[in-house]
Amino acid sequence: MVSLQIVKQSNAGIASLPHGLVVLFIGATSGIGQSALQSFARHAPSPRIYTVARPSTFASHESLLASLRQSNPTATYKLVEADVSLVSEVDKAVNRIIEEETKIDILFMSAGFMALEGRKDTSEGLDPSMSTRYYSRLRAVQLLLPLLNKAPSPRIVSVLAGGLEGPLNEQDLDLRDPNNWSSWNSSVQATTMATLMLEKIARENPRLSIVHWYPGPVDTPGLAKIQKFGMSFPNPMSQEEAGERAVFFTTSDRYAVQEGLLPVPAGLEVAKKSGGGIFLLNPQGESTDNEAVLDEMRRRGVDEVVWNFSQKVFTACNVQARESKDEL
Repeated sequence: MVSLQIVKQSNAGIASLPHGLVVLFIGATSGIGQSALQSFARHAPSPRIYTVARPSTFASHESLLASLRQSNPTATYKLVEADVSLVSEVDKAVNRIIEEETKIDILFMSAGFMALEGRKDTSEGLDPSMSTRYYSRLRAVQLLLPLLNKAPSPRIVSVLAGGLEGPLNEQDLDLRDPNNWSSWNSSVQATTMATLMLEKIARENPRLSIVHWYPGPVDTPGLAKIQKFGMSFPNPMSQEEAGERAVFFTTSDRYAVQEGLLPVPAGLEVAKKSGGGIFLLNPQGESTDNEAVLDEMRRRGVDEVVWNFSQKVFTACNVQARESKDEL
């Protein structure tokens, strides 16, 4: 277990990092992502920070960024409007960033929710809980790979449920059949496909450090909503602590395939990677072992099946977006 004291000591060292790190936060309008954004922005020297907000949260998030500008006037903040439950919106948001930047140092993704009120498909025909937690994240990574690979020490952190992967419904990957869908099934499906795809990307981009973190119950607005459905979570982690730990995973070389940002704290070793080459972390930042589930799927080539399926989904979403635009 990495103590919170060590986490905060390491995070204070962010002030010594090179000026001008380019960071994209997807999911920072509330919860863990918001706290991670606040912690990183407090320490980083002259960063260029992009955040994404859907229309309904755009104004409130702009207010948050205004306060961050006051606390760290050396930083540049750019707010991109997009609904990340839609793949085509992710394309537009990321393409804007690609037009403005030559590299991305850090991609932080924490958007998502559990669909406890049932499945209500997006205009793209996808379960929005799976879109935010899987499809949109993979699409953002895929499009940003050229810029990530131009960074000296590129990092990706995905906050979901790394280490809790389970058997996939391989015959119905998007759980289109109502008999296959449930809020729990969609969570397991999104987590498992996300890990398989992040591992595939890590193998093909060996300089890229990728963390898939399971934070456990965290005292966020999302947890409060879940509790209204009768679920109980004793002693959840505070949102502030989760944000600090998330930034630690984002910047410490303990979770890197090569040195480049903050040194591994004294007394700790570089974390162990999964068999597929990424860091699957428990709430306290220790590596988890889920090879009993993942190794069998890798050997059967399930990762390639999921990749090909996801590419077809992305193509369909963008074809639909173009057709809708042409109709206007």
